[in-house]
Amino acid sequence: MKTYLRALEAIESSGVRAWLVGDPVRKIAMGIYPSSLSVVVEPCDLETLRTSLGEGAVLGSEAFPVLHTSIRGSKVEIACMKGQSIEEDLAKRDFSMNAIAIRSDDGFVDPFNGRHDIRNRLIRLTGDDIDLVTSDPIRIVRMLRFAAELDMDIFWKSATDVRAFIAQRPDQIRNAPTERWGREILNGMRRRPYDFIYLCDRYNLLPLFLNDLEQLKEISIEGGGTLFDHTLNTLRIAQDFLGGRKRRDNDMAFSLSMLFHHAGAMSNQPADAAKAAKIATRHLKSWNVNSETIETVAFLVEKYQMLYEAKTEEALCAAALQYGFAAVEMIIDFAICNSQADGMKNMEVLAANKWKLGEVIRRFDETQRRMEGNLRYLTGDEVMEVLDVKPGRVVGEILNELDMAVGTGIVASKKEATEWVLKRGADAGDRG
Repeated sequence: MKTYLRALEAIESSGVRAWLVGDPVRKIAMGIYPSSLSVVVEPCDLETLRTSLGEGAVLGSEAFPVLHTSIRGSKVEIACMKGQSIEEDLAKRDFSMNAIAIRSDDGFVDPFNGRHDIRNRLIRLTGDDIDLVTSDPIRIVRMLRFAAELDMDIFWKSATDVRAFIAQRPDQIRNAPTERWGREILNGMRRRPYDFIYLCDRYNLLPLFLNDLEQLKEISIEGGGTLFDHTLNTLRIAQDFLGGRKRRDNDMAFSLSMLFHHAGAMSNQPADAAKAAKIATRHLKSWNVNSETIETVAFLVEKYQMLYEAKTEEALCAAALQYGFAAVEMIIDFAICNSQADGMKNMEVLAANKWKLGEVIRRFDETQRRMEGNLRYLTGDEVMEVLDVKPGRVVGEILNELDMAVGTGIVASKKEATEWVLKRGADAGDRG
């Protein structure tokens, strides 16, 4: 039996009817097995259901009465249906592809022909388009986000109605809570940033929540086009780059940096990276983005141009030790994507810098392998023992210099590190 049917069966054994709903059903209809399950049950006492399901079940607060548990290895989220029937619950959902339920007998409840739309790769609002976006304008950006993420078309009537709504009621969109817009923008930027921003532009949404990007259309660049075109091209290159590798936690920051790296630019004025970073920070804070991502975006926007000049291994090692290896790798990848959008300007320099950084990282990786996870061949205590000195500023300086010696290939073993420290101490003694 399919795992999700076992989950429904386990819940219904407690005496309540249950249906699989939402994203998991859409994924199943698309041939993708969901990593977690969303279930609605007929109106009931969730506390009683929690007791029936056992100790692993946890009930949320009264404000968010959702039951979280694990059934046969799958994470399951359980809520009471909205309305008195599954059809009423599905009617409250935004899109036909998400308004599908699966019963415990593996049958579908599909009142809006969502499976038909999935097969035809169409996104269609459920019910009256204007009423739905009037009641919640956030549905507009959510529609564009799904279209970009799932590579689907928007049903012609939904597209026409939404465009008319945007043109006629822009203030209603502007007045929607910024953090809610931001949540959907972030979701849209997560996987296919170019496709998402391209659609937002086609639907004339950028002046309403990203006017700093819209203003770039007024700035012409050498070779034709505008700075907005360049930003879109950079996002396209970044999307291809991110899609060609395993996903990482900092991919969101990478995409957002591409979005904002020209923000605040003015005609006939040199690029102002600090200004762009401030604009990015302002937007991301209003979208309730976590501080770590905001700091990473600001860092990338401000620093990527520093690698357009040839760097020595020493300089790259110092940057990696100061900012972190992953951060400097991101800067180089960011600069390379931007260079590709610029017609390969500075690419030779960037490629050389990337190779040199790779050598620095390879040496530290080798150190970690030999030292069972430690980046250093010698600890502070070992340095003090070798030199017969007490704790102090000098020990810290020696350790920092030893890190540089490892990263640049001067030191490649614990024996060499010991000899290097002895020589460093002797040289310091001679200078004294």
